[in-house]
Amino acid sequence: MKYKGLKLLTSGLTPIILLAALVAIGAWVARDSEAKKARAERENEQRAIATAPVTVGEFEILVKGGGKLEAVESKPIIAGSDGQFLHLAANGSKVKKGDIIGMLDIPRMSRELVEMQGYYQNELDQMTQSKRDLTAGVEQAKMDLDKAEKEYNRFLAAQELDLKLRREEKEFKEQELSITKTRFERKRKLADEKLIPQKEIEMGTVGIKSEEFALEGQRKGLELYETEKAKEKIDKQAAVEAAKSNLERAKTALDEGIRNSTMQLQLYGNNQKRIKEQLSKAILKSPADGILVIDPSWEKHKRPYEEGDAIWENMQIATIPDLSKMRVALDIPQEQGRMIKRKQKAIVRVDALPGLEFPGEVREISQNAQDTSGQKGPPTGERTFHVLVLIKDLKKELLRPGMTSNLSIIIERLPKQLSIPLECVFDRDGKKIVYLQRKGRFEAVEVELGPQNETRIVVKKGLKLGDRVALRDIDMRVESDTENKGQKTSEPPF
Repeated sequence: MKYKGLKLLTSGLTPIILLAALVAIGAWVARDSEAKKARAERENEQRAIATAPVTVGEFEILVKGGGKLEAVESKPIIAGSDGQFLHLAANGSKVKKGDIIGMLDIPRMSRELVEMQGYYQNELDQMTQSKRDLTAGVEQAKMDLDKAEKEYNRFLAAQELDLKLRREEKEFKEQELSITKTRFERKRKLADEKLIPQKEIEMGTVGIKSEEFALEGQRKGLELYETEKAKEKIDKQAAVEAAKSNLERAKTALDEGIRNSTMQLQLYGNNQKRIKEQLSKAILKSPADGILVIDPSWEKHKRPYEEGDAIWENMQIATIPDLSKMRVALDIPQEQGRMIKRKQKAIVRVDALPGLEFPGEVREISQNAQDTSGQKGPPTGERTFHVLVLIKDLKKELLRPGMTSNLSIIIERLPKQLSIPLECVFDRDGKKIVYLQRKGRFEAVEVELGPQNETRIVVKKGLKLGDRVALRDIDMRVESDTENKGQKTSEPPF
């Protein structure tokens, strides 16, 4: 019918119009041929695109990281004294319990001990001499006090007797004066009665005044004597008190001298004891069988202690790790660390033992995220959780502390899950799509996704078991436009 209509059309056309129609028909045939060729090329290209099947099975959600091996338990070797290494076993060497692994500078310690013994003996000699001198001083002070006390007592006895006599003599004179005055009064009465001469009264008056004068002199003499004896008594008492003070000072000096010398002797004695203990600890022995791991020197950072290095008492210089119990210490970024819990299973791969896998279990995780930025470069603000994973089966392999490892911590296992590789999923206009292969061609299909791990992702809706999806992005929009253009040219232009 098409060609019949063409004949009717061309029969009435002029040669020019006929020529134009023939050109249009030729162009249409060419475009149709190119479209078919392009579709064939795209189909061949799509057949060459790698695909992955949709699989079903147990799906593991993992957290991966790397860390270093360390012993769960280690026996420390602590320096028992200050010193310098004269001998030190090689780092990493095998040792048995009781083996000598290090020796400090014993000659120096021996010289210090002899020197300290000399100090002790000199102090002891000085203490003996000082004690002898101070004891003699105490004895002399005792003799001086005894002498002063005896003199004081003799003075008191003599003074008391002398004063008694003087006072009795004064009292006697006072009594005589009183008697004389009584007699004088009687004579005066007799003289008034003219019974005796007046001359006797005058003589009696002179006698009374003479006695009164003598008695007054005796009284003043007694007062002066008492004053002088009181002063002398004070002097004697002061001499006794001074002798007592001298004795107390002598005793105090003796006590202080003995105490100071005793303290100095104790100090030298303690130093001797300390040096002897240092000598006894100058030989360092292994506390257990194992591998000797020498600590880094605090002076020579990043290298273990060596012969000639100085150490101080109570510093840890090495450890003997228990190689029967090993674990991995690692830091996990905080975004993943929040998913890790104790007793989660893990798979450990030691870099030095390729092909081997060791089962592990999470034993500890830090409660707080730590800022680990800046440890190996400029600060980044990165925060991590510190995790310890116990290796549950060493498989009789000799694992050493410090070996590097990579491990996978199993966060969750989901049974019978459809999953595809992560590289099969693409974003299109806010939707998750995959390119589903059907009869050699690919079709964009929207999918609903679930959990993912480092390589695969769970598909909840949109695919089924046995489907295959493209492993790279395919620009289906360009293909659709080309096909639409091809459809427009599938009919001749009339």
